[in-house]
Amino acid sequence: TLGGLQTDLDSRVLDAAGQPVPGLYAVGEVAGFGGGGVHGYAALEGTFLGGCIFSGRSAGRAASSATV
Repeated sequence: TLGGLQTDLDSRVLDAAGQPVPGLYAVGEVAGFGGGGVHGYAALEGTFLGGCIFSGRSAGRAASSATV
């Protein structure tokens, strides 16, 4: 995705106004860890794993504590 979806620190996807979309989370490369994300354009495929695990953990915690 070369940048991915815009998310907050709880991995919630943000809309065009910067507000969280209820119930929608994004992690890993779709949240910007691939391509031009955290590691830059010269990143190797294996370097994405840490960011994917971290963002997945963050999203899981936020989703499990969210009120519906």
